Amino acid sequence: MKTIFTPEYRKLIGWLAAERRFQKISQSDLANKMGFLNSTYISKIEQFDRKLDIAEYVQFCKAIDVDPHEGINILIKGR
Repeated sequence: MKTIFTPEYRKLIGWLAAERRFQKISQSDLANKMGFLNSTYISKIEQFDRKLDIAEYVQFCKAIDVDPHEGINILIKGR
């Protein structure tokens, strides 16, 4: 099974999207912070159409000012 379909991965991406929305950062603003041309990339990640690699994950966390270790704990603990 590809990791993009695992419950843990979906929780991780759900957490990132929720943190982004909580901080009132639009997908477009996040894309700009991460150096992408438009919000399509972020949208595809949040809709599970594109897999986020580890370097992008850290970049995403930095852009929304969250600790990447929090997300890793979600993967480890499953919560």
